[in-house]
Amino acid sequence: MMRRRRDLPLVGPQPWAALVPADSFYARLAGLRDVLVDDAGDVALDKDSVRGRPSIPPSLVVLAMLLQYHDDCSDAEAEQRVRLDLRWKHALGLGLEDGGFDATVLCRFRRKLLDAGLERALFDRLVTAARVAGLIARDAAQLVDSSHVLGAAGVRDTYALIRSGIRRLLRALGYAGARRSELSARLGWYLDPAAPEKPDLDWSDAGARAAHLGALVEDARAALALVAPGAPGPAAADAAALLAKIVADDAEEGPPAGPKRRGRPPRHAPARLATPAPASPDAAGPPDAGPRLRRGVAPDRTLSVVDPALRWGHKSSRQRWAGYRVHLCEEPASELITAVRARPAPEHDAAAVVALVGGQGAAVGLRPGEVLTDGAYGTADARAALAELGVAVVAKLRPPTADQHIGKDAFAIDPAADGGRGSVTCPEGVTTTDRRMARDAKGRPVPLFRFPAAVCAACPRRDRCLGGPAGRAAQPVRAPPGRYVQLHFHEAALQQARAAQRTPEQRRALRERLRPRAKIERKIAETFRRPGLRRGRYLGLPKTDLHAVFTATTVNTKRLAVLIAADPERDRRLRQALAA
Repeated sequence: MMRRRRDLPLVGPQPWAALVPADSFYARLAGLRDVLVDDAGDVALDKDSVRGRPSIPPSLVVLAMLLQYHDDCSDAEAEQRVRLDLRWKHALGLGLEDGGFDATVLCRFRRKLLDAGLERALFDRLVTAARVAGLIARDAAQLVDSSHVLGAAGVRDTYALIRSGIRRLLRALGYAGARRSELSARLGWYLDPAAPEKPDLDWSDAGARAAHLGALVEDARAALALVAPGAPGPAAADAAALLAKIVADDAEEGPPAGPKRRGRPPRHAPARLATPAPASPDAAGPPDAGPRLRRGVAPDRTLSVVDPALRWGHKSSRQRWAGYRVHLCEEPASELITAVRARPAPEHDAAAVVALVGGQGAAVGLRPGEVLTDGAYGTADARAALAELGVAVVAKLRPPTADQHIGKDAFAIDPAADGGRGSVTCPEGVTTTDRRMARDAKGRPVPLFRFPAAVCAACPRRDRCLGGPAGRAAQPVRAPPGRYVQLHFHEAALQQARAAQRTPEQRRALRERLRPRAKIERKIAETFRRPGLRRGRYLGLPKTDLHAVFTATTVNTKRLAVLIAADPERDRRLRQALAA
């Protein structure tokens, strides 16, 4: 079985240990080593050594991973530092002649952690011990923010994606070896080691590119036809689904759609827009009906074959990145990270905040009374969901009414009027109770209030309210109707947040409450820059999450060492909590 640290020969004090500065991370980690990690919770990682190789204590590998993420070094460099760096030897408790372990131990250990679900064990243990020791109050306010992680895989264009998808599917089906001769010449080219990665093509010729895309789509369909209707195996099934998604995302067929006309379409299509009769099978289709690149970007577009979860994320309309997004929670008094989670890049911040904050109760025993964050987390949906957990959201909402248009914020909404059906009053004092039901972007039923068209036509603010003489569309099909106001699914939570930010005094008080948010900006800089979390090391969301968790654990270990360095009583309580 895998050995425990207590089973290893004791290493006495080394004469070179005094060379390591006492206030460095390495010396402080050496002081916490005996209580920080424990092999008792790593039984799931034990494995019999069938070849008689020397076993490595899991606690030693965990400490080496903390040092690895602190110094931002690769597995091969970590192997060298365990063997040659006196600072690492002092932190790990190794002798001068100890050869350490091979770099592959780190790679296999990460996979074991993910398979056993233990990647968060040390992080949760540290936060729990900090709570028990009194460093973190159970219901203390927390700061929430996020930042991006650049993916480890490269972003490929459509042609390279389809070629890589075909190659991956053929290999998953077992054609990469001697069975390559069973394929056609065109499909066998994708598995030929001597074939060039990029075809010899005049990429400046649009016709040549279109012909090459048509050939790639045809080859993709031929490769998908090789998948048996039954159970092809999980690897082949995943490769087939990925290839089909790539083709659907990036290529389209049929006559190209005409330019979109802004405005509401007519109720009945005229005769000239009627659906044409089906063409004869012998008739030739239009020359541009073949596969072509899709106009625009498909939602949830795949960017890489080696990392299918890689996606584009947007900081703004002009700033984007390919990778993932990492969310952090920090307790401002102790400046400890209380929760960390990696999520897909396109996912909105508000979609992750409920699990990020609400999951702390079961994981580390924390139930924050409020979270201080920015407007991306302070949506009405997030406020309503966190309110059910007893968590208040302190965040700015978007600015009120714009100058060029009268927005919904300028209307007075009374949900209790008209017998509970509600009413809406416009800035001119006109009240409507014409309530209908509509669907929001998520398909949820929401109330929709409409004002009479005749009243809006005579209103002096008609241009600002409806968007101009022609309405909001530059070329409308017909004159716009009266103004309508659609309520939010959680309109009560939204109105409550609006009411707390309406006056200048309220907004000034909100800025004062949000002043501690500067601490999490510094924590993000500490977590992402020095340890190297800004650039992902591994492929896939699970390993990126492990990278984020261990980086946050390293940052918390540094902070805990600082907190207990000048307070012996705090040091005693923390060690007692870790040893419990």
